[in-house]
Amino acid sequence: MRTFFSNLIVFCLFLLSSATHAETLEKSDITIAVGGKATLFYLPLTLAERLGYFKDEGLNVEIADFAGGAKSLQALIGGSADIVAGGFDHTIHMQTMAQKLSAFVLLSTNPAISLGISKAKAASYTWHKDLKGMKVGVTAPGSTTHMMLDHLLASVSLIPDDVSVIGVGTGPQAVAAMRSGQIDAIVNVEPVMTLLEKQGAMTIVAETTTTKGTKDVFGGPMLSGTLYCKASLIKANPRTIQAVTNAMVRGLKWLKSATPEQLAAAVPPEYLLGDRALYLEVFGKLRANYSPDGMITAAAVKNSYEVLKAHNPSVRRAPVVWLDQTYDMTFVKNALSELK
Repeated sequence: MRTFFSNLIVFCLFLLSSATHAETLEKSDITIAVGGKATLFYLPLTLAERLGYFKDEGLNVEIADFAGGAKSLQALIGGSADIVAGGFDHTIHMQTMAQKLSAFVLLSTNPAISLGISKAKAASYTWHKDLKGMKVGVTAPGSTTHMMLDHLLASVSLIPDDVSVIGVGTGPQAVAAMRSGQIDAIVNVEPVMTLLEKQGAMTIVAETTTTKGTKDVFGGPMLSGTLYCKASLIKANPRTIQAVTNAMVRGLKWLKSATPEQLAAAVPPEYLLGDRALYLEVFGKLRANYSPDGMITAAAVKNSYEVLKAHNPSVRRAPVVWLDQTYDMTFVKNALSELK
């Protein structure tokens, strides 16, 4: 009986603490849009949710999953999402369209996006010039995978109209599109790319999973996975953004020391795509890509801008882009200070 009452008191104190915490937030109900939640690209977001870190901060987070980053961005601009887990490039692009977006947590240090050529086309593929006339699958038109495709085309003096772009998502639909011959090439994320290559359905010819691969493709550091939102949301809800950041930084730190077995237990079984060993193998390959602290550097922001300017007409035509307004590291610094 004494144990029962002791547990009851602890539980009541926990509820009181959570309620008090939630009352300090300007907005406790948050919707985060993501283009491919089950991918390893957005693993830190999944972990913050599954390990209860959002709840610890007094947040009630709904994660809305879309086919790609462009769809998540549309949800943000349309008002059905508060925050996006998506490519940093959107913050730069949208500033040229009078939309002020700001990234406040970095998820990965390399984009971890790859280009694969189908088995039928791989033997005759010599360089990116050979993409001309191909049907290329991306997660969704306008997404960061599409941005990488456009960059690769521009690097060999091709234009977007030289290929046919098809949205294939980030999971089984993408695998099926390549295996059935609906597409000739694919620009996508893990674990889809490794799964397709191991099945012999395609050959990876360009990758940004490693620092060297990222430099080969983009010429230097390239920001990709972030949490971003409207600058107005940050200004009106700083305690809420701090709470979201705290949860995400905890997730990133958990990743640094987690064993493969702990990871497999933390993610939903369907994320493994029916091959647990492969999922954990790919995680091992990508592990170094996850940001150790959530920090965005000015050098990576500048290089991201230069890459976009090379092939994005609206960025190239913009008389000025205020890069310092595309990211805000205040909240990550606060979180790191608290977690010391």
